[in-house]
Amino acid sequence: MSGERCLLTGASGFIGGHVAERLVAEDFEVRCLVRVKSDTALLEQLGVELVVGSLADRDALARAVSGCTSVVHCAALVSDWATARQIVNVNVVGTRLLVAAATDARVRRFVHMSTTDVYGYPGGVAVDEEWETMRFANWYAQSKLDAERVVRDASGKLETVILRPATVYGPRSADVVGAIAKAIRRGHMLLIDHGRPVAGLCYVGNLVDAVLPALRSEAAVGEAFNVCDGVDVTWAGFTADLAEGLGCRAPRLSLPFHLARAIGRALEVSYRGVRGLTGLRLPALLSRQAVDVLGREQDFSTAKARALLGWEPRVDYATGLRATLDWLRD
Repeated sequence: MSGERCLLTGASGFIGGHVAERLVAEDFEVRCLVRVKSDTALLEQLGVELVVGSLADRDALARAVSGCTSVVHCAALVSDWATARQIVNVNVVGTRLLVAAATDARVRRFVHMSTTDVYGYPGGVAVDEEWETMRFANWYAQSKLDAERVVRDASGKLETVILRPATVYGPRSADVVGAIAKAIRRGHMLLIDHGRPVAGLCYVGNLVDAVLPALRSEAAVGEAFNVCDGVDVTWAGFTADLAEGLGCRAPRLSLPFHLARAIGRALEVSYRGVRGLTGLRLPALLSRQAVDVLGREQDFSTAKARALLGWEPRVDYATGLRATLDWLRD
């Protein structure tokens, strides 16, 4: 693959940073679209090419995709408190503009990083890629579903591949694992239904392993793939393991699912109002999205990725947990 230039969006984030490391290790020429205020320390260490701009900047997108043979689109607004317009502008409109720029630049392969949230948190057993969501879950999940449609609509002009990771964890997961660790240390970690639902964990290294065949395999073209480790670790188990590794007490606070979701909805509405008036930037304490993730079974079939991509979760839970705890302790 030496000499192939790949544009990576979201490279300053958790998943994107790990993808950047792997692409460089695989001898791709990597170009990253980064915002003005992005932390680019890791990317500078990797020696990748940086293009400053956003998904709303058509000129920056044109510069970013110029001469690229592939795109890995990891950038997204993952938020349970932003307004619907903010989320849609980044996740849907931004994806549409990037797809248009890639098409104009004659990019060959477009790999879109989506999420299992597009299924609407059905809570079923081994949900596969044919599952169609039947209800609105939250604006983030809806925006990612709509972004997938944008990518699919371009399949006649681009070789499109969609990856749907479940709950991604690992070193540098500040917004998920980092936030959970802070809550555990402060004794504020809240479980839903006593943490009985399966967490649907996906170690970040295993997700990155799926990016490579998504870029290379002809069998991947036009397809969507679930990416999940397939372990039956519950939220109670995962948070208890984190707590033990951090020398803390395992979380015990719990709310029933429906009560927690009602509270989450109320907090979202009131929080957005306060944020609009005061400029508050701290996240709400509870949201529907958080309740759905923590309170529904996250069980997804990866049979398709195994069969068509030859993908297997290479890093087991014990190893992934150990690496995550080492990062948290640092």
